[in-house]
Amino acid sequence: MNRPSEHRRFSLTGFAASIAAMGLLLTGMFLSIRIGPWAISLQDTARILASRMLHMNLPTDPALEAIVWLGRVPRTLTGVMVGFALGAAGTIMQGIFKNPMASPGVIGTSSGAALGAVTAIYIGLAATSIYAVPSFAILFAFVSMLVVLGIATSGGLTSRYTLLLGGIAFNAIFGALTSLVIVLSTDQFEMARQIVGWLMGDLTNRSWQHVYIVLIITLVGTLWSLLYARDLNIIMLSEEMAANLGVNVTLSRNMLLFVAALLTGGAIAVSGAIGFVGLIAPHIMRSFVGSDNRLLIPAAGILGGALVVYSDCAVRVWGGGGLRIGVLTALLGGPFFLYLIIRDRRKFVFF
Repeated sequence: MNRPSEHRRFSLTGFAASIAAMGLLLTGMFLSIRIGPWAISLQDTARILASRMLHMNLPTDPALEAIVWLGRVPRTLTGVMVGFALGAAGTIMQGIFKNPMASPGVIGTSSGAALGAVTAIYIGLAATSIYAVPSFAILFAFVSMLVVLGIATSGGLTSRYTLLLGGIAFNAIFGALTSLVIVLSTDQFEMARQIVGWLMGDLTNRSWQHVYIVLIITLVGTLWSLLYARDLNIIMLSEEMAANLGVNVTLSRNMLLFVAALLTGGAIAVSGAIGFVGLIAPHIMRSFVGSDNRLLIPAAGILGGALVVYSDCAVRVWGGGGLRIGVLTALLGGPFFLYLIIRDRRKFVFF
């Protein structure tokens, strides 16, 4: 008798949490546009945004307009899309592995994308085209995903445990190869500095081209994942049940892995290595929205965008030029991950 009212309260809770996350994101975007070494008044900022976005003929200072529209706005939007992609990818991976501690890079896509990016920088392609680093990052992310998936598949069946173990192995291999590239580049100071800075995660000097790259990837990946969100819900309950209900478990899982690799590679391609966002955002939003991936994927994406934007704001205010977003998210995400382990340790199997 009470189930409808409980469902209604639960739905309202999830809706309220999503609205709160969106409000948090919009506030962070506003702060991000305002933060910088040049103090720009709220009135000037609003006039520039209105002039550019609404095509209103308002008088603006060309120098301030360049700072806001060509510098701060692209940086902010890139951070939003990167966080959204990582949050959505983390939700997919946690659903596939049926484990709330899974992250986007659990099958090696993150380390593969990092290796692709530093390779593009090392061989000099980054200086020839803005699309070189993103292209290599996405390509290597897909290659790592396909190789791990091939290893984990036998007789048309894929083992989640073999996927996880293969991902651990390839994370180690790609990490070693990335370190090798760094060592080889040490005789070229500027290249080594660029590689190390990229591996730490950063949104400095992001342009509208970066926004377009990650925006297209995030939109395609999110919409694609939502097409398989219902299948993922059923697979999370039982693969046998999913098969009995007509779900092609293998196809759905492989498509979702492909989408997760696309989202992860696309995010890392324009921001560098930013960890733990794909772990934290889905985990927090799941406690409010629930496990329905049709709602959880966009909700986790919104919170992921907020996490990246606020991290970028913190780096710009207190970083002093040395701290990077990836370092900050690791400092925050590491303790959060340990908290999850300690909280759930009674659920583990002891020996």
